[in-house]
Amino acid sequence: MSSHLKSSWLKFILIGIVLTLGLEGFLHAAGSGSDAYQAFPPALGTYNDAHMGLLEKLVHRAKSHPFNIAAALIFLFAIIHTFFAGKFHQIGEEIQKKYIRQRIEENSVGKDNQDVSFLGRIFHFLGEVEAIFGIWVLALLIALTVFHGWDQARNYMSHDVYYVEPMFVVVIMAMASTRPILNLSENVLRSIASLWQQTPMAWWMTILTVAPILGSFITEPAAMTIAALLLGKWFYGYRPSEKFKYATLGLLFVNISVGGTLTNFAAPPVLMVAAKWEW
Repeated sequence: MSSHLKSSWLKFILIGIVLTLGLEGFLHAAGSGSDAYQAFPPALGTYNDAHMGLLEKLVHRAKSHPFNIAAALIFLFAIIHTFFAGKFHQIGEEIQKKYIRQRIEENSVGKDNQDVSFLGRIFHFLGEVEAIFGIWVLALLIALTVFHGWDQARNYMSHDVYYVEPMFVVVIMAMASTRPILNLSENVLRSIASLWQQTPMAWWMTILTVAPILGSFITEPAAMTIAALLLGKWFYGYRPSEKFKYATLGLLFVNISVGGTLTNFAAPPVLMVAAKWEW
């Protein structure tokens, strides 16, 4: 079996697992009443540890529900994995190069559609930042099944996980990256950048100051998508220094949060307290 085919099958299996879990959870939720399900994880008030100190509270919760330890470790591993994503990607590239050199020595490059190393693709996949937490979610689901059984894991996915917001973010970012929206945004920003002859610095200033304000009108994810794509075209295409690249990216993150609500707070925290503060 070729490496291309193996990689395709791996993606197919992962997607199949996710779709199966989602479909089964949906059918289970539709076929059974919510009265038969006990919310998970348990509410913080059920621990009765308000009088305890922080360390004592953590120990108490770990003893009461050992799954808390597993969940915390999985989250920690996911964060560590994020910092090592570049290393995984580099290992994947090295494996691929070594594999190609071996194929060249065997005089078999391009003969049997196996010029892609399956192991190299695995490491490349592990180095994809967008996939890391998705990968560790599978580990979390397995741990939940081990500690509490498959029924509890399935019910948790069906009843307690709220998918609307991440789905909305994906959809709005996909819409913002379409050619009509991007062209319209680019034309608006061009009219401002033209005040300074549309130099790279003019585009840089315009994208990092005006584009974030769009977050107040078309949501932060959409403004982030548009600003990132335009930076790629009008700034990163000129190959600035590495420090300038990362400084620009960090500034974009900060400005998007400011522009999203025209405050020094990002939109999500503001929305969390809006109801409590009767905004």
